[in-house]
Parts: sequence; structure tokens; C-alpha cells
Amino acid sequence: MTRRRQSAEPRDDRGRRRSTDVVEDVAAWVLTSMGLLVLLAAILAGSAAFGSTVERGLVERAARTPVRAVLLEDTPVVSGARGTAPSLVHARASWADPDGTPRSGLVEAAPALRAGSTVTIWLDHDGRAVPRPAGEAEAVIAGGIAATGVVFLGGLVLGGCWAGVRIATGRVDAALWEQEWEQVEPGWSGRGR
Repeated sequence: MTRRRQSAEPRDDRGRRRSTDVVEDVAAWVLTSMGLLVLLAAILAGSAAFGSTVERGLVERAARTPVRAVLLEDTPVVSGARGTAPSLVHARASWADPDGTPRSGLVEAAPALRAGSTVTIWLDHDGRAVPRPAGEAEAVIAGGIAATGVVFLGGLVLGGCWAGVRIATGRVDAALWEQEWEQVEPGWSGRGR
């Protein structure tokens, strides 16, 4: 004697799948495919942001000149969170620009340095101290932010779409179940006899 396997799929009383289940299945496939496209877009956006930041760093390196500056004051002691590097601080320093003109001003330096210490600073064409050129760390951060942003926004949109499909199919199912209950309940409860 062979037993017929029961399908795990929801079916109506005539053995057919409910239309709302089909809609949910199609939506799940479409949204999953779109999720893969979002991941691809995140990879492309992250790569583009990384590449543009590296390129910007190269342009900045070509337009800026590194020089040694002498700190005119002690830099403050800054304690970072445990296991993190303390951030840079500003301190007064003096330096000579590429044509030998003496200059002074605020520069970025590591914390806890003594007056008279030397630090490397970057100068623009006018001899003013400017931030160091963007490096690989900044490029990695920019790429990570871009990729994360695309994944986050894409996830919000796709999650919202899935929630909308579930709400709509849930309402349709509830209305159909209500109609079916109106037909079945009198016979089931004995009121219709």
C-alpha cells in the first residue's frame, strides 16, 4: 500500500495554491534577485569611492609639499578610548616654505609632544599648512561608507517592499477567510440546522 505524500504548500479546499501564496513567492524571488543587484551596486559604489579617493590623494600629493615644522609649544595630552589611537591635536609651529620664507601657524600633530619636536606638515603652493593628502586609509573608509550606504538604503527599500507585499496578501487572506467562515460557520456551529 503506497501513501500519497502530502504537499507542505498551503492549498485551498480544491487542492490549488492560494493566489496570495503565489504572489508572495514571486515577490520573494524578485526581491531576492534585487537584493543581489543591491550587493553588486554596493561593491561598485565602494570601488568607485575608493578609486576616487585614491585619485584625489594623488592629485593632492602633486599639489602639496611635505616639510618639517618645529613645534613652538607642547601639544596637549589626549587619552583615547582603550585600544584606540588618540586623535591629532593642533599646536603652533614654525617652518620654512619651499622658497625659504619663514612661516608659523597652527599645524596638526600627535598629542603629548614637547616644544622643539619636529613634525611633517604639508604646504600648498602659497606656503600655508594644509591637511595631509588623502591616503589609503581614507580611501578604504570612503569605499566602506559608500558600500554600507548602498546596502543600508537598498535593504530599507527591499524590506519595505516585502512588508508591503505581506500586508497586502495578509489583508486579502483575511478577507477570503472571513468569506469562507461565513459559509462554513453555520454548519460547523450547528446554527444552520
